[in-house]
Amino acid sequence: MKNWYILFVQTEKQSQLCFLLEQEGVHAFLPMMEYYRRDRRGLAEKPMFPGYIFVQSELTQKEFDDLLDSMKERRWGFIRQLKEEGGSALTEEEKAFFQWLLDDGGTARMSYGYLNPAGTAVITYGPLIGCERHIRKTDRHNRLVLMDFAFREEPVKLGLTILTMKELKEQELYTEETESKILRNKEKGADKTTEEERVIKVFDEELQEEVEIDIEALIGKMTQL
Repeated sequence: MKNWYILFVQTEKQSQLCFLLEQEGVHAFLPMMEYYRRDRRGLAEKPMFPGYIFVQSELTQKEFDDLLDSMKERRWGFIRQLKEEGGSALTEEEKAFFQWLLDDGGTARMSYGYLNPAGTAVITYGPLIGCERHIRKTDRHNRLVLMDFAFREEPVKLGLTILTMKELKEQELYTEETESKILRNKEKGADKTTEEERVIKVFDEELQEEVEIDIEALIGKMTQL
């Protein structure tokens, strides 16, 4: 079973600290988000939470604390480890959320969609599919959305590109499967999803098997953290 730890560090040293931790045999990464970079007119990546390093390791809390102590002379830029009573600063809901949102490389990829007649975003491709009701604000110009859940009390921002239906189909970002889901949602009522569409599968390290998680229940808990 892998444990999760979070380190708060100086942003200019975060990549170097990740490299040092990897050398010590633990998986350290910066959760990244894909966004539209206007000066390059293309997609780029940047840290979702600058200054926060995520660590996944089989080390216990004490073993991880000892590892950090052994790195005192090399961990330049380290500020502190985030802890809650009993260990990790991440709740089980947050862990599941990040496993769902991030790809294998630790990046939240750009989502794509269109605006319906009411001006509400409908996601057709990407990790935000099925999460429309949790979008608090859409910044179409900068291709970003502000979600109604937070990390460390800061609202989460994610990438969303709004296109026309023609553009989505031309770029294969709107498929027959997507269309059938949208039609089913319309039949069931605006902004509703079927039970099948709400469920995601996440690999449980402790059980060593895939478990099903309801997106609505998961994000509902995230909004209360």
